[in-house]
Amino acid sequence: MMHDKNTIITLAGLNLALSYENAGVDRLEKRSSESIDPEVKERLDRHLAQTKEQQARLRETIKSLGGEPITEMGRLPIPEPPQSLKAMIESGSTPNESEVWESLNDLIIEKAETIMYKGGIQALELLEADKKAIKNLEKNLKEEEAFANWLEKNNPRIAKRLMTKQLEEKKKKQKREESVTASTTG
Repeated sequence: MMHDKNTIITLAGLNLALSYENAGVDRLEKRSSESIDPEVKERLDRHLAQTKEQQARLRETIKSLGGEPITEMGRLPIPEPPQSLKAMIESGSTPNESEVWESLNDLIIEKAETIMYKGGIQALELLEADKKAIKNLEKNLKEEEAFANWLEKNNPRIAKRLMTKQLEEKKKKQKREESVTASTTG
């Protein structure tokens, strides 16, 4: 099937979005399995289901325009510390600290996805592309924005809860060690 230039650009953009959602599913599955916070885990699972729906919408739109949906994963924008700090952070972080760190990365990814969708929608509008393709991107954008907004609003509260819990556990452990030391030296 021969496509005009606008359709080729539209299909490339839709496949780019799909490649990021493919990577998103992979990350969300990993995050959900590793998350130690029930509230965060529940939100990750909910967004994972949405992301799979987003993939399906993108695949359907690509096929309806005569294209072939991509199966590859794009690269998500996750901050990467310098190697000298990365090993220290990874080996020295508690599960609570890792949860806070990864939840911030989740927020960065979701914000980046909203930027990508906004740009894609603007591009498709300029190309006077298929209205259904634009509507599908708008639906995906709304879901990405909703999760990003939830993360932005709730990350500070969740981080405070996790860090407070970690400090309380550390204090309890110190008291236990002090009482053991006192009973063995007394």
